[in-house]
Amino acid sequence: MRRAAVLGALLALVAGCLSLGPRPDRTRYYILEPEAGSASPTRPAVPVLGVGPVRLPAYLDRREIVTRAGPARLELTTIDRWAAPLDVLFTSVLGEDLRAAAPAREVLAWPWTASAAPEWSVSVDVLRFDGEPDGTAVLEARWILRRHGALAHQGVTIARERRTAPELAATVVALSRAIGALSRDIAAAMEASQGEAPRPEASR
Repeated sequence: MRRAAVLGALLALVAGCLSLGPRPDRTRYYILEPEAGSASPTRPAVPVLGVGPVRLPAYLDRREIVTRAGPARLELTTIDRWAAPLDVLFTSVLGEDLRAAAPAREVLAWPWTASAAPEWSVSVDVLRFDGEPDGTAVLEARWILRRHGALAHQGVTIARERRTAPELAATVVALSRAIGALSRDIAAAMEASQGEAPRPEASR
């Protein structure tokens, strides 16, 4: 009996040591991607377009992907994360989408020096950028378009993109499409502002 007890204790000890070994990392990393498309043939190309700053709400300042679990309730995923800071991913994709939608020969990321200030620039305040309980991607943003540093247009974009599959990856793809909708709003404002005199900027 004593021998069996000792053997049982040794087996438990071995099992405990094995459980302390390295566990596989099940974290999944995601990126945003620009929309595939060529430059608009109907708009003259902008030599340089500045993008930024892009400001995100505090609840998105994290690597975990945030979704809505219901009214006034957010949910953070445990193994699904952004592969880079979300503001960096957002700004990069917006710049590439604007490169085609504006179109722009060169996209300059904020901050830039006064001597290298672009003719056109856009700053964005993101109010919401997440998935609803059914997976629909929602982007709400206020943006200001400037030309030579003066106000050219102020706009609000509210984009809702349905996902095409039940997985979180499909919601991330839909979030990318929402940024594409934002870029098209900005490009349309640039086209409408051509030839207009700069306007005084409203207090915010």
